[in-house]
Amino acid sequence: MARRLRAMYNWRADGPGDRPFARLFCFKYSGITGGRAMANRIKHIALQTENPAETAEWYKTVFGLDELRRSPADSGEEGVWLTDGYIYFAILKMGSEDAPNLGEGSSTVKGVHHIGFYVDDLDEAVATVEENGATECRGSSKANRKYKGPDGLMIDLRFRGWDEQIRARSTLYELTEAPPAKTAGAAD
Repeated sequence: MARRLRAMYNWRADGPGDRPFARLFCFKYSGITGGRAMANRIKHIALQTENPAETAEWYKTVFGLDELRRSPADSGEEGVWLTDGYIYFAILKMGSEDAPNLGEGSSTVKGVHHIGFYVDDLDEAVATVEENGATECRGSSKANRKYKGPDGLMIDLRFRGWDEQIRARSTLYELTEAPPAKTAGAAD
């Protein structure tokens, strides 16, 4: 199954390579796991929007995300699935089969609150985001730039991640690099 998924989505066990916006860390919370690394990982983030294809183009242009698939394949009218090499980003049509309105909560409104990106060059990322129509939000700082992107979704840009803030404010978390992805047939 894993081999088929990797082939279907052109998944690379070595990660995103030279894509400037891709970084991955995993956390262990010693208070809950007793010091064991947590095996759970984020699989995807889903964003509801009125125009998935248009919104997906913005994220592909600005952040260099790769498109995995669209539904229907010719238009993406119902949804477009992107990735940074680690996490899927599903951009779905509100009320579609993949994003049904459940009558309450987050299923009734557009969006996710914000998505944070690590960037290799903050000035370059800021210029790219602004050139593509994003507007800076209040609360933005030199180290943590915040922008309003498509559909009002806040985009958080940092040269350094929030790992420094966690270390500075709390000793509950230990930041560790994520283990390499397992390949099909690899022994545990």
